[in-house]
Amino acid sequence: MQRYFLKKENNYSLTNDDIFHILKVMRMKIFDTFEIVNDKGVFLVKITSITPFLYDFVKEIEENNELNGYIRLLYCIPKGEKIDLVIQKAVELGVNEIVLINSSRSIAKIDNKNKAKKFERFSKIIKEASEQSKRDKLLKLDEVIDFKEINKYKADFSFIAFENESKNDEIKILSYLNNLKGKCVNILIGPEGGFSMEEVEYAKINGFILTSLGKRILRSETACFSLISLLSYFMN
Repeated sequence: MQRYFLKKENNYSLTNDDIFHILKVMRMKIFDTFEIVNDKGVFLVKITSITPFLYDFVKEIEENNELNGYIRLLYCIPKGEKIDLVIQKAVELGVNEIVLINSSRSIAKIDNKNKAKKFERFSKIIKEASEQSKRDKLLKLDEVIDFKEINKYKADFSFIAFENESKNDEIKILSYLNNLKGKCVNILIGPEGGFSMEEVEYAKINGFILTSLGKRILRSETACFSLISLLSYFMN
């Protein structure tokens, strides 16, 4: 069943792109049904008119496709379009919030000059990925911070993926996995060049637990998918 998110910015109405997708891509007709999500829940609706496009509510859908807990990804901005892929897959894997970080080794930067245009693209990716993966809520993406501001984001558990951490410290994260349900968890992932030692020490001072992701060095985006997948499995 196709699902569409109605956002406050559009007065909780379907966008023209949504209607185009319903009629031209999905080829729906009168009496066909689809799902909408708004601030009050998930609803099954039925098309009653094509021109103008109208629908009626059929029933509320009682389900929960969200994780049992809250995952916040603090992601140091990577090069190119990797960030698009990370946002898309983070939505699919159940992440609740992404905070983007301009770190010391981030080659690409997001500032006030390019934030609006980039966030417009990110918002579209979030909406489409949420609809495809049947999320009940849209992922939150509303900040770009400097690394020193990570201390503003409190959680029950905070992990930083660090490639120079002892491989034996993989055991560290394993000891937490069965205690994650219902908790807020921070995941801190570096850019292509990794973290500076000053950033690692600052993260440790602010309660982040250093963890290895295995014997191999992972790309920035792969580290995100690996750690999110592990946590989301134990928070389902």
